[in-house]
This record gives sequence, structure tokens and C-alpha cells, in this order.
Amino acid sequence: MKIIPIMVASALCAGSLFATKGDVFTGVVVEVAHGGGYTYLQIEDSFKKRYWAALEGVAIEKGTEVRFTEEMRAQNFESKSLGRTFEDLIFASKLQTRTSTPEVGNLALINEVVKASPYWQKGTLSVQEVLEKRASLKDKTVAIRGKVVKVSPDILERNWVHIQDGTGEGDEVGRIVFTSKELPKVGDIVTARGVASVDKNFGSGYRYPIIVENASFIQ
Repeated sequence: MKIIPIMVASALCAGSLFATKGDVFTGVVVEVAHGGGYTYLQIEDSFKKRYWAALEGVAIEKGTEVRFTEEMRAQNFESKSLGRTFEDLIFASKLQTRTSTPEVGNLALINEVVKASPYWQKGTLSVQEVLEKRASLKDKTVAIRGKVVKVSPDILERNWVHIQDGTGEGDEVGRIVFTSKELPKVGDIVTARGVASVDKNFGSGYRYPIIVENASFIQ
């Protein structure tokens, strides 16, 4: 997740911005709004206090538990695309989510980076390889074997499936998003196969440097 530069935020709205120290926040998403390429989340913390956070466009649902890092904060931030002003808005990065599906009662997200995918099979690529080679994979069929860490059904007439295998860059564990008519369960280990699209913009804040479409999943 990229940090939103001050000059970009200033161009989008009126309000005062100031840098912060990178505090980590957790809570549950109670409201979602998309506008101007960003996703605005109203979060309720464990003390029932509510606040708003903004990230570059992400697909996320109400009721999702989240964890993220504060990059900067804005007061009286006017979003022209939404036609509203946020009294206090956190610009965030490093979003992590926790699923609440009954099949998996614990954190599905993989947080520890590994050098080699433990799920790799002949004919598949690791998540890191797909991210590194995305330009050359455009419009090609790719196969990735990994763990389903999140599913978002029936958004923009698609199911959205997030897969990780533990590979990534630096201290970030990468994930690949797939769109499909199929809907595997969170926690499943699958081989996902589909056509890679690069720099895909679905609108409504759903923008991806690479996404695999019309995917199928085999356990």
C-alpha cells in the first residue's frame, strides 16, 4: 500500500494536513465509501469510538476487522468526490484484515515472509514472481498455488479472492487478487489459474497493478 503524498491529498480537498508518527490502529469496519480513487472506512474500536480512515482504493466489506498504520492526519478534510467533509481523517497504509468466516476462526492472513513458497508446484508461480514479472505477464494465463486469505462475494458482479503464499518483498507479504464466478473458502489451499491484467481500473476505487481475472480454483 502506497503512502498518499501531501501534495496529492491537498489537490483533492481543502483542509489542514500534518504528519504523524505511524501509530497502529485496529477496529471493525462499520461504513465504507469510495471516491476519487480512495476508500474511506469508518472504524469502530474496542472502546466503541468511531473514526474515519482513507486508503488507496481497496475492496473491503462492513464487519471486517482491520489493522493499519497511520501515515498522516487531516482536519476538516473535504472530499469533493463524496461531497462531504471529514472533521478528522487518518491517511493509512499497511492494511491487514481478519476474516470472520465460520470455517476459519482465526487470522487467515499470512504475516511472515518466506523465501520460497511452501505451496509451490510444478507449473505454478509464486506471488512474488507474479508481482515482479507483472509487465511481462500481461494478458497471459498464470497459475499460482497458495492460501485463500479473504473472499468478497458479489462485488461489481464478481467474486474477489485474495491469495497469499508467504512470499513478498522486504517486510511485506504479497497477495494476488483474483476475480471469478467461483468462490473458494477462506483457509483453502488452491491452485488458482486465470488471465493476468495489468494496471486494471474497475472504477469505484478498485484499482490493481496486477489482478488475475476469470479464475478457476483447484485444491
